[in-house]
Amino acid sequence: MNVKKFVMLMMAVLLLGACGSKADDKKEKAKPASTEEKADDKKTVEADAEQKDEEKKSAKKEDDGSELNSYIKEKTGGDVKVVYTNKNPGLKHAYSEDVTIEIDEYQIVHVSNMNESAKTDFDDENEGYVLTYKMTLDNKADEDVYYAGGVSLLSDDGGEYIIPRQHFVDRDEWLKDDSTEHASQYSKGKSFTGMNAHSMTKAQFEKLTTPTLKIDSLFLDDDVSKKLGEDAVFKLPFNEGGAKKAETTAELYQDKMVTDNIADKEIFFQKTDMKETKEIDGVKITLDGVQYANVTPTDAHADRFTNFGDGGLVALTVKTTIENGSETPFDKFLIDRKLIIDDDRGTMFNQGMLEPSYSGTFNPGDKDEILTVFLFRKDEFDIFKKFELQIGPLKDENAKALFKEKSVSFDLPVKK
Repeated sequence: MNVKKFVMLMMAVLLLGACGSKADDKKEKAKPASTEEKADDKKTVEADAEQKDEEKKSAKKEDDGSELNSYIKEKTGGDVKVVYTNKNPGLKHAYSEDVTIEIDEYQIVHVSNMNESAKTDFDDENEGYVLTYKMTLDNKADEDVYYAGGVSLLSDDGGEYIIPRQHFVDRDEWLKDDSTEHASQYSKGKSFTGMNAHSMTKAQFEKLTTPTLKIDSLFLDDDVSKKLGEDAVFKLPFNEGGAKKAETTAELYQDKMVTDNIADKEIFFQKTDMKETKEIDGVKITLDGVQYANVTPTDAHADRFTNFGDGGLVALTVKTTIENGSETPFDKFLIDRKLIIDDDRGTMFNQGMLEPSYSGTFNPGDKDEILTVFLFRKDEFDIFKKFELQIGPLKDENAKALFKEKSVSFDLPVKK
């Protein structure tokens, strides 16, 4: 295969056909229970039923249809009707071991018959919707953290940002620390709770099922270059169907196809508990797992994949953890990652546009997760039988190779 043909092959995208195995469905015959055992079982079932009834009553009592953000009615002068409430979304993100942010509750309301001046927030229409979410920033660290309030809500198809409207929340209920000098400063050892909101037109709302809420990463010493952790990314179900989609999405490695709604992914093979570690002069590199998925670009990003043909795509996302146990810093963005195919068939380089945006320095003692994405053409994926991931050399900020240009390699599991 000449170089030109091989390059064309490597820049294409390919897919994997999954094959399943039939499980043995033979079952051991159960032994009949004694009268005493049956009585105990009956009591247990009745107790469980009573507990579930109490849980349902409690849930109904908790979600009584009350408004999370009563200020919307005052701000718009309109009629407000609750559409959807989630009082326990279970959405939490760790910026570090000691600093987290959590969505405690969120609610969507329909607004109609509003004041003329309020219509500007709804594209001058007579009705619209408002999303309000309550969040808690918990800073257990021994230093203050800074958060500039940056949030974005991205539509399911990745094509539209839903505008934040913090003025739909009473200023007293904003996420803030009144004890600090700067508006973006949050004191060490404390917890803070506040709300934010986004407005939507009727047309926007009707297209949303599971939009993506992104909350910016924090920073230290009032210096945005000293970033703490990565952006918090949450799938926010707007209905029961969206809740099911969010559950599935939560299982995916959070590459940009997921976090930026670039493409929908359907896993057909994964192995996420590999924990294989190799070392480059004190730098530990651990292969955590792999996910293979069929990929369907969202409408807003379909044009970015036209060079791969119309036969379908497969994405391989590899999760690794890198811990710098050496005394030498190296650049995150400049870590070489490539896939060696079938020993000598060729080499494929990672798709940076589909990976989290890595920047900054791996200083001594730092530890971080790195996701690497490779794309294949679906109709050509079965040609390849063996994948070897090579990581390294590691480089400094000037792209100079460090550690004697050493690298490590891992054999990746493949299932057709």
